[in-house]
Amino acid sequence: MSFATTLLVVLAHEGGYGNDPNDRGGETFRGISRRANPGWPGWPPIDMVKRQVGAKAEAIDEHFRGDPHMENLVAELYRTKYYNPVARFSSRERPVDKMFEAGVNIGPGGAIRIAQRIVGTKADGAVGPMTLAAATAFFAQPGAEDIFISTFCHLQLEGYIKDIARNPSQIKYINGWTRRAAWRPA
Repeated sequence: MSFATTLLVVLAHEGGYGNDPNDRGGETFRGISRRANPGWPGWPPIDMVKRQVGAKAEAIDEHFRGDPHMENLVAELYRTKYYNPVARFSSRERPVDKMFEAGVNIGPGGAIRIAQRIVGTKADGAVGPMTLAAATAFFAQPGAEDIFISTFCHLQLEGYIKDIARNPSQIKYINGWTRRAAWRPA
């Protein structure tokens, strides 16, 4: 796969505009949280459309459907904030694609910590020389990519379940989170 292909998967998981009061991200557009990304240049055009049509998700989504400028803004944020930090982990596309997809929901540091647990290095969320050496050694083993992906999916789901146990208000998201955790790059 590639960034562009995996981004399509991410965007399918994320959907369009939303402002669910139970969503810890608050107001979101294509998964981009205003709370986490208040300076994102896509917010001013969205605010302009909201003034015109109200906060109706369908109308906002329809307005921006196929808008190349907005698509570029969305892709650039995902590339710089979520893909690039995990891409350093390995030259293997499938593990990086899985980490990117998960990192959108749990943060790149969270995705890196899961990967570090799998390759057997300190889970600190940073890709340094020890993590790179451990990843290189891990992926030199036969079948390592499949083992990595399967284990990553399991640990991702385990994290979601623990999150729900700590905060039962998040149970409404379990179906989407389960689909996310089950996704495996081809």
